[in-house]
Amino acid sequence: MESLDTDVLVLGDDRDATDLVASLADTVPGMRGVYGGRLRNAGQVEALTANLISVNRRYKAHAGVRITDV
Repeated sequence: MESLDTDVLVLGDDRDATDLVASLADTVPGMRGVYGGRLRNAGQVEALTANLISVNRRYKAHAGVRITDV
């Protein structure tokens, strides 16, 4: 199996729920759940995701996001 090296931005207004989702992401080898802020920021994160999909299609890659210094 290919190893992942990516973070998942978890957004929401219920901190207990976002912590739970982040911990679920942490169970995937090479993946980390990172709290990305309130739900009102979701549009920005979704737009970034669309850009990553375009990059991956164009370059036949598996680009992702890694948050550093956290």
